Amino acid sequence: MKRQSLVAAIAALVAGSAHAQADSVTIYGRLNVDVESVKASGGSGAGVTSTARLTSNSSLIGFRGEEDLGGGMKALFQLENSVGLDTGSGTFVGRNSGVGIGGAYGTLIMGQWDTPYKASTTRLDPFGDTTIAGYGAVLYGDASNTAANAANRNSFDRRQRNVIQYWTPNVAGFSGRLAYGVNEEKGTCAVACDPKLWSLSAAYEQGPLFLGAAVEQHDEYANTATARTQDTGFKLAGSYTFGATTVSALAERLRFSGNLAATGLPKVFTVGAATEAKLDTFWLAAVHRIGAHNLRLALGKSRELKLNLGSAPGTDARYVALGYGYTFSKRTEAYAMFTKISNGGNSRNDFAVNGIGGVTNGASPQGLAVGMIHSF
Repeated sequence: MKRQSLVAAIAALVAGSAHAQADSVTIYGRLNVDVESVKASGGSGAGVTSTARLTSNSSLIGFRGEEDLGGGMKALFQLENSVGLDTGSGTFVGRNSGVGIGGAYGTLIMGQWDTPYKASTTRLDPFGDTTIAGYGAVLYGDASNTAANAANRNSFDRRQRNVIQYWTPNVAGFSGRLAYGVNEEKGTCAVACDPKLWSLSAAYEQGPLFLGAAVEQHDEYANTATARTQDTGFKLAGSYTFGATTVSALAERLRFSGNLAATGLPKVFTVGAATEAKLDTFWLAAVHRIGAHNLRLALGKSRELKLNLGSAPGTDARYVALGYGYTFSKRTEAYAMFTKISNGGNSRNDFAVNGIGGVTNGASPQGLAVGMIHSF
């Protein structure tokens, strides 16, 4: 009750401010709920039997605003909150939130925000990177997290806490973002460490063409007494729209260096003398529109881990997602989707968002969902 009262009070306060300064404050949101049937069959364990569930897919409500400072400068803020429509739960300011300053030379923002690496290609996923069919099932280390440094080492689909970001202006279709996750966790490691994050993205968009590239580095997230860790993600992506059809592609390499026993990857492999592991993933998608109807397809494959010494057989995974959406308006859509992950014998990838849990090596998580999404 206290949390609900607090949110209601803040909403009323911001709404009052919005009434007084209609050009400076906006209340926005996304409500996405579906009914799902999920299971994970096969593999080394008993599996997960078919289960029905109601899921709120990253539903949110947010407040953003700005103040004209003169001289082409503006102060800006955003407070974004998760909303669990299925259970009544939620986290205040648990999503992209921060305060900053912007102008002709770009925007500087501080707070908690999706890294440039993550944000650079979210737009390509026809399932929004917020549902069981999202592309994180095989990309990004199979983990979507809100985390500080030294946590969730394997996750490159992260909303970073304690982060400073700079976003360039758009110049002739070119834009970029740079982020630094400050090393506040330096004194919390079990052994000496200096954990920090760097993330950089660049994009070009002109007409039907989009091209993007991104790199992210996690320094010293899982040091040992004898080895320091450094983990890096690289990706290239693009999309092109032909009339009513949009085709997208993405290639990613994750590289883990040092303390491979603690990568956090959903893989089982013998480290032995290996000090470096690489994970390559490829993803394709297409969306075709016929009036109010939207047909969606996505395919992905992560190859077996490549070790600098030794091998990691059976650590591959494949993914497929099919979807249909009916657009009632610019803000409301009803949809249905099916997705399946086919894991190798030593892989246990799960849905990156709203995972089933309990997936064992070689099991195949799959799900069927019917729901609706409304934005405001």
